[in-house]
Amino acid sequence: MSDIPESRRIVLIHGDGSLTVEEQPLPEMGPKEILMKTATSLISAGTETGGLKGRRANPVEAEPRPTGYSTAGTVVAIGDEVTDYAVGDRIIGMAGECYHHADYNVGHPQVATHIPDGMSFDDAVMVCLAATSMQAVRRVDPRLGEFIAVVGQGLVGQFANQLIGLSGARVAGIDLDDRRLEIAAAHGAEITINPSETDMTAALIEWADGVGIDGSLMAYGGDGTKVLPALSAATLKAPDTHQVGRIVIVGGVKGELSFPTAYGNLDIRPSSRTGPGYHDPDYHMGQDYPRAYVRWTTRRNMDELLRLIAAGKFMVSELVSHRFAFEQAPEAYDTIIDGEEHTLGVLIEYGD
Repeated sequence: MSDIPESRRIVLIHGDGSLTVEEQPLPEMGPKEILMKTATSLISAGTETGGLKGRRANPVEAEPRPTGYSTAGTVVAIGDEVTDYAVGDRIIGMAGECYHHADYNVGHPQVATHIPDGMSFDDAVMVCLAATSMQAVRRVDPRLGEFIAVVGQGLVGQFANQLIGLSGARVAGIDLDDRRLEIAAAHGAEITINPSETDMTAALIEWADGVGIDGSLMAYGGDGTKVLPALSAATLKAPDTHQVGRIVIVGGVKGELSFPTAYGNLDIRPSSRTGPGYHDPDYHMGQDYPRAYVRWTTRRNMDELLRLIAAGKFMVSELVSHRFAFEQAPEAYDTIIDGEEHTLGVLIEYGD
C-alpha cells in the first residue's frame, strides 16, 4: 500500500471554459474500490466539449470540476473487499463519477474490466466510448440484410457502422464532412452521403431497393428539425402510407417536431450511455444485474467489444487522429473546439 500517492494531477474545467492540469489530494479508496494508474484516456468530443464554447462566450462563476470518463491503465491498489482485480491488472474504466482525465483514479470495479493480453492501452480505451455506440446499435436492432442509415460520423457513428455491419445489416454513412465519409467508407459503410451535396432521403430510398430503409441512428449533436423528418420520409411505408421502422437517437439532438401522423408508426428510441448499470451506485460497486434478465450491461458490452478487437473484427486504431501528452490536455480540447484540424479520436497519454 506504500505505492499509493497522496495526490494526483487532474484536468479541471473552469467557469470561463478554460482547462488546467492541477494537483489535488487523491480521493480516499474505499473497501470496494480500486486505484488505477492511468496510461491513456479518451476525450469524448461531443459530451466533454459541448458546453465549453458557451462558457467561453459567456463565463459563469463555478467551481472547477473534473472532466473525462474513459480511461485505461494499471491497477496499483485494491480495496479489502475487491475480488475481481489484483495489483498489476491492465484495465479500462468508464464512468464520469470516477474515471477522469487524471494520472491516478480511484475507480469503481463494475464499470471497469480487464484488457486482453497483447492489446494496447490506446486500442482498449476506445472501447469506453464504443460501448455507447454498442448500446445504441442494440436499440436500433439491426437484422441480417436490413438497410440502416447512420447520421453523424464522429466516433460513435464510426463505431456504429462496424457494429451494424457485424450484425449482417447494410450501412449508409451520412455526414457533412467528406473526410469523415472517407473513413466511414473504409470501415463499414456501403454508401456515404453528404446532405449538403445530395438529397439524403432520395439517396437512401434508391439505395434501399427503391422502397426505403429499415432503420436509422442519429449520432450527432445539433438541430434535428430537418434530419428527423428526412429519415422518416426515407423509411419503409406500409400499404396504409404510414412509415414503419426504427429511429434511434444517441446524439444530443434538439428540434421542433410534430407528432404523431408525421412519423406514422415509427419507433423513435432514445439511447443513453453504455448500457444498464451505468449510473447505478450499487452496480458500480460490484452488484451485477443477473445475466438471465439483463443480457447486456455496461461491463458486458465492454467485454464484447474487447473480444471483437482481439479477434480482428472491430477496428479502432485507424480512428485515432491525435495524441497529446497529459500536460497538453488543454491544448487537446482547444484543437477539438477550434475545428481547424480534422479530429476524430483524441487521446491523452500519461507516460511512465
